[in-house]
Amino acid sequence: MLINSAAGSNQEELESKALTAKSQLLGFQNQMYDLEDMFASPDQTEFLIVTVPTELAVRESVRLMNDLTFEAPDMPIKVRNVVVNQVLKDDGGDIDTFLKRVHDTQEFSISDLKTAATTMRQPPEITEVQYLDTEPRGVFGLKMLADALVRDD
Repeated sequence: MLINSAAGSNQEELESKALTAKSQLLGFQNQMYDLEDMFASPDQTEFLIVTVPTELAVRESVRLMNDLTFEAPDMPIKVRNVVVNQVLKDDGGDIDTFLKRVHDTQEFSISDLKTAATTMRQPPEITEVQYLDTEPRGVFGLKMLADALVRDD
């Protein structure tokens, strides 16, 4: 009889936990429905796209803007603003400062990478490729990049 009451107690505890889990799951499901309703409401939700002025980044931003506003006509997301970071002034006054900051950041980052690599049992070779004046795109761009990676100094 003692065994039956212990088994019954465990069964009741399991059922109680299952009921609690089911209740929490239903609560979470309702929250997801509320979130979906919020995203579907242009009065409550809008998306701010942030990009940098490179061809690849702009293409991705345009694709994202189209996906958000046109791809789902029954649930469009409002996009009122696009922020473009790292834009240089037309007068060239910030170029020296910009280049110095980029150079210093690159040196620091490469130093961190080299330090991290030396702690490895078999450290990888780190190859530095000089700045390319255009983004490597397509077969020609990849060939330029490959030539820079495998050149003999």
